[in-house]
Amino acid sequence: MARYSALRNMYVRSESTTTYAANGAIAISDGVHAITKTSAAAMTLAAPGAGDEGTQITVTARTAFAHTLTVAGGIGGGGATKDVVTFAAVGDTITLIADNLVWVPIGAPYGATIA
Repeated sequence: MARYSALRNMYVRSESTTTYAANGAIAISDGVHAITKTSAAAMTLAAPGAGDEGTQITVTARTAFAHTLTVAGGIGGGGATKDVVTFAAVGDTITLIADNLVWVPIGAPYGATIA
């Protein structure tokens, strides 16, 4: 289902799901990004560019390992003190939106921790 993004002034699709079974980069695209690796995954998320404003991503763990997501610039621009999200259990989730060239959480993470 499409949702309206006021930041982009357009409707965006948010129904896609991308799965990640290996270490690597999370794509900057609207939708659910599910970590399915069968051991601890080391994922990265680049800082959003000007054209990414309003992009909303949900990262979730579908396997119970100590997956980490390193966010360039840190969550909310917090730098090195807030740049790693850890997902330890199935269902641990964080939703982020690109705003002012940084990733900002929407609501509190479910199970995932930020350090």
